Amino acid sequence: MNKKKILAWSFFLLWLLLIFCFSSQSGEESSHLSGGLIEFLESLTHIPLSSEIVSFMIRKLAHFTEYAILGILTMNLWNQYRSIHKKQLFFILLFCVFYAFTDEFHQIFIVNRSGNFWDVSIDSLGSFFGMISYLLFSKKQI
Repeated sequence: MNKKKILAWSFFLLWLLLIFCFSSQSGEESSHLSGGLIEFLESLTHIPLSSEIVSFMIRKLAHFTEYAILGILTMNLWNQYRSIHKKQLFFILLFCVFYAFTDEFHQIFIVNRSGNFWDVSIDSLGSFFGMISYLLFSKKQI
């Protein structure tokens, strides 16, 4: 296996593990992490951001972003083995959506967490965005 494939697999598997670890946090740990991010953003912008709406938006943006990165990494991994065509896009997105479903199912068993269909939808949109971004930035023709 060449270096590019090893790196692609490493980043892909590490990202899956990172998503799993975030989902394994209790509700309190997850809220604390979001709160810390809000405090950091407040210190940078000097704009008060501590509200339920901002917290909600940051949490949803985090879902979108982590799955956008998953979409990019999955596309990159696939591209190490074969070229990407329209048909493969469906299967890559299907994998990302499946992982989002398993992620939300996993959260049912975590203290003060729950599975949420809307999060799967946001994750799926993030994956799709990441896949399209990969195509645009790599200038791949499908």
